[in-house]
Amino acid sequence: MKFQGTIIKNEVREKISKLEAEYNTTFSTTQKLLLCERGPITTILDVLYGEVSLFMLDQHIEKSNEKTSKILNINPGDDIDYREVIVHKSGRPLVHVVSCIPISRCSDEVLDDLMQEQLTTGKIIEKNDMETYIRINKISIEKPTPTLEELFKTNQHMLSREYVMTHNKEVVIWTKESCPLSYFKV
Repeated sequence: MKFQGTIIKNEVREKISKLEAEYNTTFSTTQKLLLCERGPITTILDVLYGEVSLFMLDQHIEKSNEKTSKILNINPGDDIDYREVIVHKSGRPLVHVVSCIPISRCSDEVLDDLMQEQLTTGKIIEKNDMETYIRINKISIEKPTPTLEELFKTNQHMLSREYVMTHNKEVVIWTKESCPLSYFKV
């Protein structure tokens, strides 16, 4: 029997293919899975590498600027929770994660959970039984910032992805995850 049908459109696959062609590279299956995951990648990293840990680099409340206001669909100057963490395995950094969360869209329970450094944003969403939709906005290869060079002890380019999580049709989290391009090649 010969099967025929319509090719399934997949925007994430298309973004990955375009990036591979642009940089004349081929991503591993693991890298592709991490890039297309519809949410935080800590669960996949935990399954692949065993127990992973979260280390909080920075967390504070700040006023949103034009860029974050546009991404989060809030007013400039609104309060956001800025979180910067490293997901690591036995002290070896695996992924650098930055998240911005509009405070006005958080319940008291979510705000309390945000202040607990051991909880990832994905665990907070799960714990508070929030049904979310994840939209991957950008997949890229970027030059590392000085912070990333220091954290990963390398100046190689970073594989990054940016996504938003929406709840009740409002953006509740913007996240950027980055790791060296050489990571997760197998």
